[in-house]
Amino acid sequence: MADDSYQNQLMSVSDRVLAFYRDLPFNQRDSVDSAVANVKAHDPVRTYPPLKKLVSRQAVLEIGSGVGWFSNGLAYHHRSQCLGIDLNPVAVQRAQEVATELKVSTQFEVANLFEFVPPRRFPLVVSLGVLHHTADCHGAISRICHEFLEEDGRLMLGLYHSHGRRPFLEYFRQLQRQGASEDALLAEYGRLHQISGDVTHLRSWFRDQVLHPHETQHTYLEIRALLESLGLHIVSTSINKFQPITSHRDIETEEVSCSEISKQAIRDGRYYPGFFVVMAERGRK
Repeated sequence: MADDSYQNQLMSVSDRVLAFYRDLPFNQRDSVDSAVANVKAHDPVRTYPPLKKLVSRQAVLEIGSGVGWFSNGLAYHHRSQCLGIDLNPVAVQRAQEVATELKVSTQFEVANLFEFVPPRRFPLVVSLGVLHHTADCHGAISRICHEFLEEDGRLMLGLYHSHGRRPFLEYFRQLQRQGASEDALLAEYGRLHQISGDVTHLRSWFRDQVLHPHETQHTYLEIRALLESLGLHIVSTSINKFQPITSHRDIETEEVSCSEISKQAIRDGRYYPGFFVVMAERGRK
């Protein structure tokens, strides 16, 4: 009975999230051509330095690949052999269209990560901004580590940050309580997050960041403990700008300050993502 309840919870959240993002996937651009141009202009390794030396011609599994900017970017710039899975068929179709235009070998598949059976285990698994939209973020991470990752594999994980995210959410909730319309909320989001490009792209970010149907937030301390229980250890994090980690306690102290950074960003009229990334691996510490 407990198992049935858990499965029903997973399905309920998945259905709501899928219905929301089918209307407009996150990071969608107005056209395939503009998405192709964006992939050509942005190498993911520049944004995520821990990927350097890990992705050249290597097999990569991306969980929650969305419209494909990350996997297609690795394939285009580094000839990575990427497989991306996503719950949303609309996003998967766009991702594959972009891959076709780029003439890269990236493959995309519509799949639920809680049911997906990978064709192999991967040396690198990446999930950026996705698992916090599931009904069981910890369960998702556990399944990835147990079933998707090679014995000596690496996991790059990006999640909403408890300290950094909540001031942003509360700011927009307060605007909603004051009666702000969706158009007014969109205008305010655009003022904070001045995304260059088309209106579709801005709206896709706004809906994801402000109108999302389900999300959870997490901390470095929490995720570090979970990963260590699964036999992995964190070797790099965006919290200290991917600098060498000399003390996990220092990182855990630093992450608390993200709350004030987020509040200050709002006061300054700036967008602060409230998001953190960790790279974890098995093997020697």
